[in-house]
Amino acid sequence: MAERVAAVVTTEAPGSRKSAWWEGPQQLVLPVVGEVAPGPGTLPSLAAALAAVPEHRRPRGFKAHQPPYPLVPMLLLLVVGVLCGRRGYQSIADWARGCAQKHPEVLDALGFEADRAPRTPSGRTVFRFVRDLRARAFQQALQGWLVSTASALRLTVAGSEQRPVPADQIVIDGKTVRGAAARRGDAAEAGLHLVSAYAPALATVLDQLETAGKGQEMAAAQMLLGSLPLKGRLITADALHTQREFCQAVLDGEGDYLLPVKENQPTLLADLEAVFSPAAAEPGGERVGAR
Repeated sequence: MAERVAAVVTTEAPGSRKSAWWEGPQQLVLPVVGEVAPGPGTLPSLAAALAAVPEHRRPRGFKAHQPPYPLVPMLLLLVVGVLCGRRGYQSIADWARGCAQKHPEVLDALGFEADRAPRTPSGRTVFRFVRDLRARAFQQALQGWLVSTASALRLTVAGSEQRPVPADQIVIDGKTVRGAAARRGDAAEAGLHLVSAYAPALATVLDQLETAGKGQEMAAAQMLLGSLPLKGRLITADALHTQREFCQAVLDGEGDYLLPVKENQPTLLADLEAVFSPAAAEPGGERVGAR
C-alpha cells in the first residue's frame, strides 16, 4: 500500500498555509512553511532564484494556443518532484498529472496555468527540457537559494564553502548522467557529461562541471583542481588524467596524487616498473632512483 507524501502549498494570505496530500511511493513528509519560517514571506523565493537560469529552449513550430511551458514552473516541477521521491522523467510527469486531478492547488503554487490543456508536461517534454538544461546555471541558482534560506532560518548549509574538507582523498571522475541521450541537432554528442570532485570521507560531491563529452574531461578537471583545497590531500583519478599538467596542478596546490599507468604510456610504465621492481633494489636494500 502506497504511503502518503506531503508537499507544501503556500498562499499569500496569512494563516492559509497548509499541506496537500497525495499517494506516493515513499514516505517524505515536508513541514508546513509556518512551522519553520519566522513569519509569512520571510523566506527567499525559490521561483525568484530559478528565474536567473537562462532559457535554453528554442521552440520551433509550436501552436499559438499551446506555447512551451514557462521555464520557472518547469524548474520548480523538477525540484519538488525529486523531493517527493520521483527519480525519472515519466515519474515526475505522472506525479504532476496526479496533482492536476487531485490537488490543483499544488500546480497553482508552482505556476502552471489553470486554463492550459494539458496543464502539465508529458514525460517526453520533461526529458527534452532536462536534456538541454544548462546544468551549471541551475546548480548555482539552487545552491544560492539554499544558502540564503539557511541564513534566513539561522542555519548552516553544508557545502564546499561552509564545510571543511577533511585531509583525505578527493576523487576526480567523469560520468554521463544516467538516461541522457544525444542532444538535439547533434547525434554525435553523448548528452549531459559531468566531471565531479568527490570526497569519500564526506560522501559528498564538492563541485562538478559539465564537459562536451566523455574523453574531453581534462580541461574541466584542471578547473576543479584550481577551485579545491588540495594541500595535504590525496587526489585520485583514472588513467585519462595521468598527465604532466594534472600532476603539476596537484603539486602546485601542495597535494599528492595517486594515478594509474596503462600500456598506452609505454615509456612511463617501463620507468615505473624499473624503479619499483625487486631487481631495482641495490644490495644495501635501497632502490635506485627514477631516471
